[in-house]
Amino acid sequence: MSKPRHLLAMQYLSAGSGGSGGQANFNTALGVELTEWRPDFARVELEIRPDHQNGAGSVHGGVLMSLLDTVSGFAGIYAETDDEQRGCATIAMNVKFLKPAHAGRLVAEAHSQGGGRNIFFTRAEIRDADGAVVATGDGTFRYRTLSPRPANDAAE
Repeated sequence: MSKPRHLLAMQYLSAGSGGSGGQANFNTALGVELTEWRPDFARVELEIRPDHQNGAGSVHGGVLMSLLDTVSGFAGIYAETDDEQRGCATIAMNVKFLKPAHAGRLVAEAHSQGGGRNIFFTRAEIRDADGAVVATGDGTFRYRTLSPRPANDAAE
């Protein structure tokens, strides 16, 4: 049985995943869930936990930036088949933090807005449980070829 496309993409979008789909990586540690993925669009969600918060009790800006970066990457690399699958690397991300988030579920959505053979552009936003926009981001990404990763033998 082959891995679902979203598991393959999550593995490659997460720095240092070091192995196959079931292993922890940055996004799984953060609690990111890919809930919708189609051409030029992606949605990820995150249930806010105490370890996502800064000293003031708001979600840390790094968590918000990670959500924007992840959802934006997904929006640009959707593929119908494993043969079409490719990854991406962030070149630039401009983020605006608009409102603090404290509790509940965050929903991040991104749309790919064109590009060329090697580069694509995205626009993303995060909404809190009340539907208020918490942060927005505009990203520039470079496509990259996915190569097989060696299994992580450290757990053995």
